Amino acid sequence: MKQWLDLPSVQVFLCTLGYALLAYWTDRWTVLFTSPLYAALMARPVINLIANTRHGFRSAVWLPVHGQHYVFKNTTMQVLEDDEGWRWVKLADVESALGTKLNERVLTATYPDRLQVMGKPARMHIRDDALITHIGKQNDPMSLRFRTWLERNVAFPAERARENARPHNRGAL
Repeated sequence: MKQWLDLPSVQVFLCTLGYALLAYWTDRWTVLFTSPLYAALMARPVINLIANTRHGFRSAVWLPVHGQHYVFKNTTMQVLEDDEGWRWVKLADVESALGTKLNERVLTATYPDRLQVMGKPARMHIRDDALITHIGKQNDPMSLRFRTWLERNVAFPAERARENARPHNRGAL
């Protein structure tokens, strides 16, 4: 029973029901003088109801893309993760973030096993370590900022997750 009383919608309903019963059994002067009490009793449940609604909307929007939504300088980056824990960044997003065109033939020749078509719809993706290596060869400030952002937000968390998933040999010295 206590779980039901914790819900803001139930609290609003019970307060309104109590006030309506008071109005039915008494005269209008009592209803008038108890209206500030009703407002005070309704304030917290209404605030909680609005907060819960906002939280519900935010979870409905962000939970489907949890772990895949990354933003660099107002550019949304699609990042996918494979079965081994490597993260893959969509090339078109990298190009729009950097403002330069990346040559797919050069990338395919340089990093043959770290460039794949994946996702829905199918687009060309590059593995995070190959992208960091490739961008490390450039010297303009935007590329350096992007590489730092990529290392901090995409590559290092994935590397940590891969290390935690690996079984460790604790008996050896």
